[in-house]
Amino acid sequence: MLSDVEQICAQRIAPLAERMERTGLPAPELCELYRELGWFSCFAPTAHGGAGLDATEWCLLNEQMARVSIAAALTLEFGPVAAVRLAPADQHATLFPMVVGRPGAFACTEPEAGSDALAIRTRVVDQGDHYLLNGHKTLINNGGIAEVVVVVATTRPGSGYTGLRLLVVDATARGVLRGPEKQKMGLRGASLVDLTFHDVEVPATQLLGGHDGFALAQRIIDYGRLTVAALALGNATAAMEHALRHTLRRRQFGRTLYDNQAVAFKIADMAIALEAARELTHRAAAALDRGDPRASVLTSMAKVLATDTGMTVTTDAVQCLGGAGYLAENAVERMMRDAKALQIIVGANELQRALIGRHLARGAGGNVRGDQP
Repeated sequence: MLSDVEQICAQRIAPLAERMERTGLPAPELCELYRELGWFSCFAPTAHGGAGLDATEWCLLNEQMARVSIAAALTLEFGPVAAVRLAPADQHATLFPMVVGRPGAFACTEPEAGSDALAIRTRVVDQGDHYLLNGHKTLINNGGIAEVVVVVATTRPGSGYTGLRLLVVDATARGVLRGPEKQKMGLRGASLVDLTFHDVEVPATQLLGGHDGFALAQRIIDYGRLTVAALALGNATAAMEHALRHTLRRRQFGRTLYDNQAVAFKIADMAIALEAARELTHRAAAALDRGDPRASVLTSMAKVLATDTGMTVTTDAVQCLGGAGYLAENAVERMMRDAKALQIIVGANELQRALIGRHLARGAGGNVRGDQP
């Protein structure tokens, strides 16, 4: 599959991505394309109809897609498939048919609860053969087009991590309400909406991981951070290549812009930083694949380094193009706007630094105020 990705992105995804950027709305044809290609299922095991991609292969796919459009790549939201893949094996036969081949979403964020899972107020109540779900989620990627949603809820607000539960919810079920698409600075065309759940009945078999919802959510988020790092790398690499082509072609004062050492060094620094970030991202992916206990902190490190590098590289790419870089007709303008979002989503980089710091302190035997599991 990966050998065909570049051609598919250029010929079939790019035209849809351009329309998404222009209109600010999702492209229904993109979902149909992903369904046709089997990409909605690619992270599922082969035994359950997927391609069985590992974390490194998933990174490579997302990096290649982001070279064309992060918004198009985000439409491939893998939250539900990842959640079921990471859930106990005895749930796979029941739940994979519900998530494989369908656009999905992962609904955790609330108006007063982002990275702070303890503040979640969406409530799930055990009714015996089903659960009753009530609450409001905000800024949910793919929420406007998802057919299935993994929802993070609590048995009782204030009950802490022990009360957190994950449920696989049919997005077309009665009581699931979607808000309008939000207008954004970047990632235009990627679906981002609020979701409201009003007395939604969820079969008991769709509770993921039993009462260990927090641990499962953390593992899903590790993969989410890795995905964001890969997206940042693809976007920034494309921006660097735009800057390189422009500076090699554009002539001023009798020579190309690239013949100026200040310009050549700037692009060289882009390449150095991207290679370093790519190596860390692939190391984090390999750690996830082999179950390394340091995998979680490595995904935080990769997310920070790749997205901060992405923001710097895309900003410098705009600078290399001069006034032309500020025009909407040049892709680097979009790439710079899109890069900003990646420093924020799946846990802002400031939070990632705090998590990394806690990990280091615990390793040194320190007591960290406000430490979390």
